[in-house]
Amino acid sequence: MPGFAFRLQNVLDYRAGLADRARQELGVLQTYLREAEATLAALLKAEQQSLRTLAKTQSSGLLDMPEITRVLEYGQVLAQEIVEQRHHVAERQQDVANQQARVVALAKDAKALEKLRERQLEELELENRRREHAETSEIASIRHQRQQVTS
Repeated sequence: MPGFAFRLQNVLDYRAGLADRARQELGVLQTYLREAEATLAALLKAEQQSLRTLAKTQSSGLLDMPEITRVLEYGQVLAQEIVEQRHHVAERQQDVANQQARVVALAKDAKALEKLRERQLEELELENRRREHAETSEIASIRHQRQQVTS
């Protein structure tokens, strides 16, 4: 509508921009989470491989103590890295959850202003229809009076 100017358009634009930036940040955080989960999966796979190597070394006829010790130490290092990586994944999951809540809140704020804008636009359109109806009624009344005068 050409005559309509939403007074809070700047606020709406600002809040919509905040919501968009929050969505982008959420995407970045989700990427970090996927990377952390992939690292954890790789560590778990390495741990399984280490256990298979240990089993293979122990099942061979001759016990190679230095190799068994090396594989056990490597397994301990992997176990510690897995614990740390699980903690890292949990932190990334919490970051994602917090950001999702922020995105929802910002989107609600922007949506509320959009609804206000739509409501004001509808009220303006309703007022314009009322005014047009009143003008049309007045014109019809004037024509009727002229016809009455000329007849």
